Amino acid sequence: MFKQVTVNDLQNNAAKIIGDLKKGPVAVSQRGRRAAVIIDAEIFSQIEQELKEIDRKRIIEIVQAGLKDYKTGRVLSHDKVVRRVRRRLAKR
Repeated sequence: MFKQVTVNDLQNNAAKIIGDLKKGPVAVSQRGRRAAVIIDAEIFSQIEQELKEIDRKRIIEIVQAGLKDYKTGRVLSHDKVVRRVRRRLAKR
């Protein structure tokens, strides 16, 4: 569960709120609506690394699928690809 503070609370107690981020994220509300979420810098770094790893794995999957298609002969000539792309773009 997020700790909730207002923008005014954040302005008045920034050091304490930032110091408490180890306990969990803080949702900042403005005019009664959630406007931002503040998280600990270490957690943010972990999230960044996990997203990079997800991207890396997805790229590997795409390349492996392409190689499999190539090995099984499921390929198109450059000209065919260009024609397909142009047809799809013309439909827009």
